[in-house]
Amino acid sequence: MSVKVGMFDWVEASDSLSPGQVYEHKLQLAEAADQAGFHAYFLAEHQGTPLSIDGSPSVLLAAMSQRTQRLRIGALTFCLPWYSAYRLYNEVCMLDHLSGGRLELGVGRGVSPIESLIFGMQSIEQSRERYREALEVFFEACRSRTLSFQGKHYAYRDVELHAKPVQSPWPPLWFPSSNRESIEFTARHGYHTAFLGKAADAKAHFARYRELWEQHRNDPGRHNAHVARPFLAKTQHLVIAEDGAEAERLGLEAYRVWASHIHHLTRKLGRPDVHKTEPFAPDSAQPLIVGTPAAATEKVQAMLEATGANYLLCIFSFGDLAPEHAMRSLDLFSREVLPRL
Repeated sequence: MSVKVGMFDWVEASDSLSPGQVYEHKLQLAEAADQAGFHAYFLAEHQGTPLSIDGSPSVLLAAMSQRTQRLRIGALTFCLPWYSAYRLYNEVCMLDHLSGGRLELGVGRGVSPIESLIFGMQSIEQSRERYREALEVFFEACRSRTLSFQGKHYAYRDVELHAKPVQSPWPPLWFPSSNRESIEFTARHGYHTAFLGKAADAKAHFARYRELWEQHRNDPGRHNAHVARPFLAKTQHLVIAEDGAEAERLGLEAYRVWASHIHHLTRKLGRPDVHKTEPFAPDSAQPLIVGTPAAATEKVQAMLEATGANYLLCIFSFGDLAPEHAMRSLDLFSREVLPRL
């Protein structure tokens, strides 16, 4: 099975680093990933939580575009209901031009209803409506010289458009998913996807995706028709060191902090955890791999076989893991694990 390898990053708040130092660390990781031949670096978008201080992915992605040459860059995802649809279109065009056509475009409604309240979203249905309408505005703007659109949430009349994306008709689209209800839309349109859930459920999810994609791959009007074959991605926390015991110690400490971040908002409101975050449990939503390069290779290969993923999204920087340890994991992975995949 041919596997592409990229990186995913929440861009978490840190007790030991200033925001500026966090951002610089991510830029250095992007430079290293570029030199190592990774396919892409993806950023999350979250608001009002230590899980992410990446409140505007476009800003950090623009900086990454100037520090890299081949690495593709993107957000997983831009949360469309939180944006002015017209302004989002222009930001996407700018990023695609600044990167020389290296943008990957993840779109979604925003996974957290708590965060969506910041932007006035009172229900999941409302955010879903705004997401779908904003996406239609984006497609219409890409097709037109002037934007005219009348919807429930957005209205534009003869608005001038002076830029188009470098990639035609638009950058490759991603839509992460974790439930069967979303598979039909995602697969029918050929979106790249990242599965958000336990590894045991991923294989059936991806098998259903492939079945639906084959059925609809020649349908007219598909959103991602310009992409020959979709990526089916699985995220993976990784801490790699020459000493396996050190990798485990560092990984468990960082994972504990990351877990506190991902549960921050629900616990703040006294709600139950949405995800199971046991680092080595088989039913964990985000399991942890630690060890030497040889051990990591074996565990990563087993994960890929178990899930059926054709895209590995490495998470090297998470929790309070020191920048030098995240960089070491990336270096050892690229030199000793990646060639064996």
